[in-house]
Parts: sequence; structure tokens; C-alpha cells
Amino acid sequence: MIKVIDNVFNETEIDFLSAEFRDNMSWSFIGEAFQKSNWRKFHLFLEKDNKVHSKLFKKSDELLKNTVPSLSKTLKLTSSYASGYLYGTHHEIHPDYLKGGGITVMFYLNKVWDVSYGGETIFINNIGDITNSIIPKPGRVVVFDGSIPHAAREVSRICVELRMVATFKYEYK
Repeated sequence: MIKVIDNVFNETEIDFLSAEFRDNMSWSFIGEAFQKSNWRKFHLFLEKDNKVHSKLFKKSDELLKNTVPSLSKTLKLTSSYASGYLYGTHHEIHPDYLKGGGITVMFYLNKVWDVSYGGETIFINNIGDITNSIIPKPGRVVVFDGSIPHAAREVSRICVELRMVATFKYEYK
């Protein structure tokens, strides 16, 4: 299951979230060239009591109930964070869970995103083919089975934006 939901936020909300995450959050950089993993990205833990983050927690729970109503009561939030990528940062293909382990809700937080910037989220099937490629459009959310291997594609050299996503991972109880 991969569901793309557009226009989750109105233009004012998109402006607010994008500006807050871009300008007012304390991002940490994680990863280095000599680690076992090649991941290199900006990272931020999301907290329910943060005024800005709380909007995403609330919307994530709402989307989960609307998107997978039969499953929403069997899921428990286990992880919430934001990730940021610039040209030259790297993200590897990975699943969030083993088969049937949970659901992931991912918000794209940029106010502006041009298709030429790259940075799409790709999903891979069991033979290594890309089955879905989702452009990180403003106001877009992707709700998906967390056992599907996926990754953020590299951001283009022409992009001057930080590709920002907020991710909420829900495991089955």
C-alpha cells in the first residue's frame, strides 16, 4: 500500500511549516564517509509538546485514521523525526519494518519544489525495480506500508532548497 495525498495543508500552513523547519529548527547533521552506512543527512527529533511539531503529530494521526481506518486502532506511534537533504547528502534504500510490521506517514515540508530538483521518494519491489516515484510537492503526504523498501533520491546540484520531510512510524501493537 502506497497512498499519495495532496493538499493536506493550505498555502498558509505550508508557508508556516516550511519557514519554521527551514529557519527556526536546530538540525543536526548525522553520518560520515567512514561509517558502515553511507547515510548523510540533517536530522531533527520531533516532540509532541513543540508548538510546530504538534501540528504534524495531530495531522499524522488524523491521516492514519482516514487512510487505513480498519488498522488505525492496532497501530502505535514509535518514531517521529524530520530529515533534510541537500545536494551531496545521501540516503540508502531501506524498509522501515519487516513485512507487516507497520505503517509510515511522511510529510513533505518544502514551500517550493521543482521537479528538476530531484529528491523524489522511490519505492522498490522485490526484484529491484522502482515501482513508484513520488515528487516532494508542497502539502503532499505519503502513507505507506513500512516494509516496502524506499529511499530519497539525491537532490540536484541546481537545487538551493533543503529537501525536508517529517516522518511518523507506526508499529502494529
